[in-house]
Amino acid sequence: MNLIKNKKILIFLITMIFLYFFLSYFVAFSAFRIGNDTYESTPENFNLSYEEIDILTSQSSISTWWIPNDSDKTIIMLHGLRSQKADIKILSKIDEFSNLGYSIIAIDFRNHGKSGEGDFTFGVDEVNDVFSTIKYYRDNKNLKIFGIWGFSYGATTALLTGLEFDKKEFDVEIVGIFAESPYLDLLAVFTDQVAYRTPLNITMANLLKPGTILLSNLIYNFDFNSVQEMFDSSSEITIPTILISCVNDEIIPLDQIQNLNQLLGKNSSMKVFNDCNNHGGAFESDTDKYIKLFLSIFQ
Repeated sequence: MNLIKNKKILIFLITMIFLYFFLSYFVAFSAFRIGNDTYESTPENFNLSYEEIDILTSQSSISTWWIPNDSDKTIIMLHGLRSQKADIKILSKIDEFSNLGYSIIAIDFRNHGKSGEGDFTFGVDEVNDVFSTIKYYRDNKNLKIFGIWGFSYGATTALLTGLEFDKKEFDVEIVGIFAESPYLDLLAVFTDQVAYRTPLNITMANLLKPGTILLSNLIYNFDFNSVQEMFDSSSEITIPTILISCVNDEIIPLDQIQNLNQLLGKNSSMKVFNDCNNHGGAFESDTDKYIKLFLSIFQ
């Protein structure tokens, strides 16, 4: 009887371990799955003249749009995760910012849109996509003054770019960073999303964190804590920066952006959109406020 009982216990434990790591793999796989859709919209949809330029890098090839204007300032636009520069929401902001008089560079990050493949690190190494873009346009278009606008994944990458910028020799100026809904604790974002989009509750999703970290390290050679560690280990940002938060953002909670603002220091400020109830809805919720903040950081 004891042998049968021990066998049942062993089978139960093996099943639970298998289930735990299967669900942990599901979380990790969901996080790293980007998709390969390519949108066909262009600035011409908004009657904007543009040039499509591919930039070869050591990691990948970066697809960019150059939309010139009568301005000495050029805004680099960085899309969110699983999005691309041809997303209609990005294009509508390109149109808006172009109408304000700014020249625009819009990019597809590696693994997104029409860009090539490369290491996917949620912004940690993607800063090099931004630096490669700056170098190319400095050398080939003689651009010297840049601002960076980013959303979510793009916003976090913009902030990491700003923190790294002082260590680089570019002979250009970044006058401001406009970061809408950036993340700090990457793993918390994905565990919250697992709880939100699957039958798992938040307690179960949190229990999966150690397994998710382990499998992400083993399979994807990525540490989910690396984004926060970069912010924690950096000195304060020297570039004027505005962080934008939607008060009821279902993906990036308010406290993450508050913590980011504290880490970035005195050159960073945070603005909350109280009537904004979804991720990426700040512009639509109060367009006038959004544009005023945009102009304040780039003028």
